[in-house]
Amino acid sequence: LEHAQAAGELLTGLGGHPSQAIPEIEETNKHSIKDLLNESLNHEEKAIGLYQKLLKESENKSLYIEEYAREMIKQEEMHGIEIKKMSAK
Repeated sequence: LEHAQAAGELLTGLGGHPSQAIPEIEETNKHSIKDLLNESLNHEEKAIGLYQKLLKESENKSLYIEEYAREMIKQEEMHGIEIKKMSAK
């Protein structure tokens, strides 16, 4: 929710209106801890890809949005690292 709230604040600050739609999260119907961690890692990697697209689109147009995208990429990468550490146990 924290990321969604930050994105919404950014969007409304730029005069936009955030969607109320909730995106689908891929469900494998596998519920072992390892499977759930893999699903989470896939979700983090997808988010990184979307933030990288945002970074590319905002380069040399908005320093604020560039920095926002970089910060979100950093946070998602850290989440991915944490998930990988949990998977190794």
